[in-house]
Amino acid sequence: MKRDKFVHKLAAALTVGVLIGESSTAMAAGGGAVNFTDVTKNIVTSSSTLPNLISTVAYVGGIGLGVAGVYKLKQHVDNPGQTPMKDGLVRLGAGGALLALPYLTAAMTGTINNASTNTAAISSFNGVGTLGAG
Repeated sequence: MKRDKFVHKLAAALTVGVLIGESSTAMAAGGGAVNFTDVTKNIVTSSSTLPNLISTVAYVGGIGLGVAGVYKLKQHVDNPGQTPMKDGLVRLGAGGALLALPYLTAAMTGTINNASTNTAAISSFNGVGTLGAG
């Protein structure tokens, strides 16, 4: 019991130390007055790694749900009356969806980012190869 309290106190002290260190670094980087532009730049900079975090969580969650689904299907095979098959299938489906999430977000991002360049390419086409140009 005493060890648990010590570990909690140590974790709290480390957390406070990290927060104080980060806040002093942020204040030093600001150089005084902080305006709205600086705040938005900081938000954009700090959120640039968010897609990687979401991908990592999706991969770990997908693998975990896949393993849990296989385990539930094994339980169903061992005792079909106790564990329904849908429990394992739902976990496998959700795991597959989480594993596909990073690929889908990359495809959607590529589609949105390429839409502006495709529009520019179409508008600069000049009619070469059309029926009326000949």
